Amino acid sequence: MTQNTHDPTLAAAVNPAVRYHYMDNLRALAMLLGIFFHAAIAYGPMLQGIWIPANSETTVVMDVWAWFTHLFRMPLFFLIAGFFTCYLVGKRGVGGLLKNRALRILVPFMIFLPALWAAFGMGIGWAVANVENPSPMLGLFAMMANMPDAPPPPVTTTHLWFLYNLVQFYLVYVVLEKVGLMRQGWMGLLASPKFLVFVLPLLIAPALATQAAPHPAPEQFVPALWSFGFFGLFFLVGAQFFRQQDLLERLAPYAPWLLLSSLALYAWLFTQFPESVTLQQAMASAEGGQPFSLIKGAVSLVEATIAVHMTLVCLVAGKRFLDKANPVIRFIADSSYWVYIIHLPVLWFIQYLLLDTQWNLWVEFAVSSLGTLAVGIVSYAVLVRWTPIGWMLNGRRRKSQAAAEPAIQQAARA
Repeated sequence: MTQNTHDPTLAAAVNPAVRYHYMDNLRALAMLLGIFFHAAIAYGPMLQGIWIPANSETTVVMDVWAWFTHLFRMPLFFLIAGFFTCYLVGKRGVGGLLKNRALRILVPFMIFLPALWAAFGMGIGWAVANVENPSPMLGLFAMMANMPDAPPPPVTTTHLWFLYNLVQFYLVYVVLEKVGLMRQGWMGLLASPKFLVFVLPLLIAPALATQAAPHPAPEQFVPALWSFGFFGLFFLVGAQFFRQQDLLERLAPYAPWLLLSSLALYAWLFTQFPESVTLQQAMASAEGGQPFSLIKGAVSLVEATIAVHMTLVCLVAGKRFLDKANPVIRFIADSSYWVYIIHLPVLWFIQYLLLDTQWNLWVEFAVSSLGTLAVGIVSYAVLVRWTPIGWMLNGRRRKSQAAAEPAIQQAARA
């Protein structure tokens, strides 16, 4: 394929025979971890009053691990997205990038968002009519159903907000690429170990300071500027990672210390998170504009530091343990996009059913999270993988190609 790029150095860095297995696998794990994160919220006390399928039995342990992963799961995802964006520009040029991302990101967002609105509406309607022990939010919905003048729920991008943000980031990246900013020498600082460890958290902290802690998802349709200062910076760092692929080797000695410092900082940070969030507080948080104080500044800086350091730890660990071809892992990685798109209404429906049971909290968490994962993977294998939906999400591959991939990849290495 002809490379339409103004950066010959970037084009030369693209080797079609190389597949970045660790990046594919980390991206899949980041998306699949979202299932367990959303499942855990229902059993943690922090959002018990506002999470729609919240369970009456809770444990703070769920909140402790869920909100820790929340700090770096999506930053890791956006960094990987930036990595592959730079790869695509080098391989296909800016025009090829836009065409590919329109098919893989924009079209799925436009197709699945209305379907998800309908699925959420039907699920909530079923739960209001059938669940005998509703959550506080289901009780509120039941009361509002009897109020003819009740305001409609806000229209949001739901958990597909990451696709909406990606579209915005791609457009900004294209502008930066066209004006030559991505090729400036000083941009290499974004992929310097010392810069990443010590300076990047300082650049990210102001964006987080405008939001409640833990930070919300930017689900609104109006572009959230703070998201550009947080997720957008990770996206740009990811692009520089592709340009300097020896970076992980230079970061590896830091990884154990970054992990230990993140855990130590989180031990303090969690004490600053609210024990519970009311509906009024959640609505105020969605509007942004958090008042600044010294403690708020410290919280934001610690959030930013953990986000950066744990993202780097994940990258180093991924390069060490996940950089290999495996047909099972490849299938799971391919399925993760579809699984994540459909997971939330499926998860919520399972958790609606569990509201009327007296099962152990941990059993319910396992049933809801693993059940959702199973529904997603089976539906992908049976209904999606070899259909136009699968081609749209992951590209079109013949079954013979899929069977031959491991042998091809081994030959490429040799």
